[in-house]
Amino acid sequence: MLKSLKPSSPILKKYIECFYFYSGESSSSLRYLAFPHFNTCLSIFKGITIQRQASQLKVIESNSNAHCMEFIGKYMGPVLIQYEGKCEEISIIFKPLGINLFLKDYTQPIEPNFSKPITEKAWIDFIENFFKHDFDLKSLETFLISQYRETFEYTKLQTSLLLLNGLDGNKSIASIALELGYNPKTFHRNFVKHMGCTPIEYRRICKFRNSVATKLNENNIKSLTDLTYENGFFDQAHFIREFKKLTNLNPKAYFKAVHKVDGDKIVWKIL
Repeated sequence: MLKSLKPSSPILKKYIECFYFYSGESSSSLRYLAFPHFNTCLSIFKGITIQRQASQLKVIESNSNAHCMEFIGKYMGPVLIQYEGKCEEISIIFKPLGINLFLKDYTQPIEPNFSKPITEKAWIDFIENFFKHDFDLKSLETFLISQYRETFEYTKLQTSLLLLNGLDGNKSIASIALELGYNPKTFHRNFVKHMGCTPIEYRRICKFRNSVATKLNENNIKSLTDLTYENGFFDQAHFIREFKKLTNLNPKAYFKAVHKVDGDKIVWKIL
């Protein structure tokens, strides 16, 4: 079973897209491909073990009732997610840069492995108590608010995200850096530190995700030509090339293969 909920707190609505919840029975199995996204996921699990590879994450039922947290960073191609057996999961889907304001020791991973465990003490203490009771979204939101901290650097980087994902989608990275008062090298270094990808990679993900949203969530049927120019690609060849790099599929094959999950909130290729 998979369902999602929006945060109720006005503060959290600014930084969190949604929470989603997965519950699997002992006989259940779920395999899907996830594709690059500008949002960031932090998942909280009970009673499982995790196996990680370069572009795969396997969640397996365990006899232990231990809890763990897994951070999913940026990735530039499809990743395989597998669930085997009984599992309880709560995922927090943070908007770009949102997670940075809730983890004190946070830095996005930029090493080849796209996922890593979170071991911050405040979070570990919270989830040990959280799973002792029936699920309570209010207690999760109260904890998140207690961890919230805003920084000046966040404000400047948030502006850069808006510029990278704006209507002028091909504005040079150097000009964006100078507009924000950075020299280009400092901007690049700070962006990678906090986002786990380069400004160019982030722009590529945005164009991809915007075209997916346009195609899947609008009533009007969009042609590939429409998607190409409405989302800032130079031409259709560029559009197709980017899809192949990010999904290993051409656009037609991608849109035929993917599934919208829980309404239209999640787009996966279920295997």
